[in-house]
Amino acid sequence: MFLKICVLLNMKIYSISKFAFWGICLLILLLPVSRHWRLLSFGGKSSGTVLEYSLLLHEPRVGENTLHYANRVEFQVGDSACITHGPLDFEMRPGRSVRIRFDPANPSDNCLLTFAAFYLHSYTTLTVCLLILWGAFYLSFNYYQKSSRSGSRTPARSPYGRRNSELNP
Repeated sequence: MFLKICVLLNMKIYSISKFAFWGICLLILLLPVSRHWRLLSFGGKSSGTVLEYSLLLHEPRVGENTLHYANRVEFQVGDSACITHGPLDFEMRPGRSVRIRFDPANPSDNCLLTFAAFYLHSYTTLTVCLLILWGAFYLSFNYYQKSSRSGSRTPARSPYGRRNSELNP
């Protein structure tokens, strides 16, 4: 029906290629990583050591304090030692070495280069929602045409498994 209306109105029907679909999926999956693009591009590099898994007072919004567990990570910037925290409520093995990117002017602005640090965060819900919406959009508006490979025009099967021609000799 939709195709007949489009032909009558002289509308063009566009389809999204599989390459475009997977390219946009990749861009959506890179959203959590893109939050740290400045540090990843221009930040200093260091290696840190994971310390104990301890209780942390976290303030996601002004005046709202919550208690979470997080690993402390120690890393060197020049001659001074800096401490940061790993992902909330995700335990890493103490003594593990992790790579860190930091702002040389302000080492407290840093990011751990681990999967958990990028993707086990509250921002990941946005990524999951966008992937679901993009998949629904792709499946809804992409035009699919069923094509018959054999080209045969056999009669439709009955609900009982016999062809209509077998029922009426």
